[in-house]
Amino acid sequence: MKIELKNATNLEELRLKRNLEVELPESSTVSDLLSKLGLNRLKEGRSISSLVMLFKNKKAVRSVEEKLHDGDNLEIIPTVSGG
Repeated sequence: MKIELKNATNLEELRLKRNLEVELPESSTVSDLLSKLGLNRLKEGRSISSLVMLFKNKKAVRSVEEKLHDGDNLEIIPTVSGG
């Protein structure tokens, strides 16, 4: 299956890659996608790291165990901080 990923971060693993099309086996999860992209550091147990926010079809992803489907659109953005 094909997943579309929009990257709005400056993560070293995705540097200069803003729009990606990723091929994954059927019944893959967000965890599988992160592993394929070399982003295992964004997994905190079953959750997504607080360094980023991940959206699937415009809805926040809370668990790396969330199933993906052919044609899903994901977006990874940095969390905002400041003071």
